[in-house]
Amino acid sequence: MNVTVDPISTFRLELQAAARRRISARRRRVAAFAAALAAGALVSGLSIAGTGWLTGEPAPKPVVQDFKAYTPQLGFHPEPGKAVFVAEDGAVSLYATTNREGTYCIVVDDPWKPATAGDGGSCVSKASAAKPIAAWFVGISAASKDAEATFVVAGRVARQEARTIRFRDPNGTLIERPIGATGFFVAALRGKVPIPVVTPNGVTCPNNGWKPTFVALASEGEPLLESTIPLMASRMCTS
Repeated sequence: MNVTVDPISTFRLELQAAARRRISARRRRVAAFAAALAAGALVSGLSIAGTGWLTGEPAPKPVVQDFKAYTPQLGFHPEPGKAVFVAEDGAVSLYATTNREGTYCIVVDDPWKPATAGDGGSCVSKASAAKPIAAWFVGISAASKDAEATFVVAGRVARQEARTIRFRDPNGTLIERPIGATGFFVAALRGKVPIPVVTPNGVTCPNNGWKPTFVALASEGEPLLESTIPLMASRMCTS
């Protein structure tokens, strides 16, 4: 018996099957993240130097490889095998691992980052790790024709009661994001790119800089901690 195969129908079925697989994988990841969040709330106040304090879903192989690419001459030795998923905002994910120096290192996975980037991530000093709220400007996408880009901010709150982080983006919009496993958070912010200015010493700096005040909120919305952190200004820009 001859059977006629409709290529369009076949393609649609393949798309539907792929969509079901993505939804199923997403649900599993959300469930794992929720479990990690609950566990993280119990341990986020522990000393950074403690062992086993990082909780979350194990990081995928590309992230582990990324941590392995870290340059030890920079002063840190990440432990790639301990890397875990700690927070996300849309298509942007944050991973963290401990290091031999007693703090932690982070890798941000964003849509515009090449799969083979191998930048090694960023490691945190003891001074930064000891702060009640730590935050960093960790990336920006290419600007669109209307000068809009996606800014990525990551950080950690060292209070187990904290559930939400609040601050303003470079354009003054109030931002709130949930705090994920072990106190970490990440925020992908879409907005106008600040117009850069060139200082008398020839350094290009963001116009007026970006120095938001971060407020950590408890489950009922009451403020727990507050810290103003410069994100888009170097010492040369503020001197």
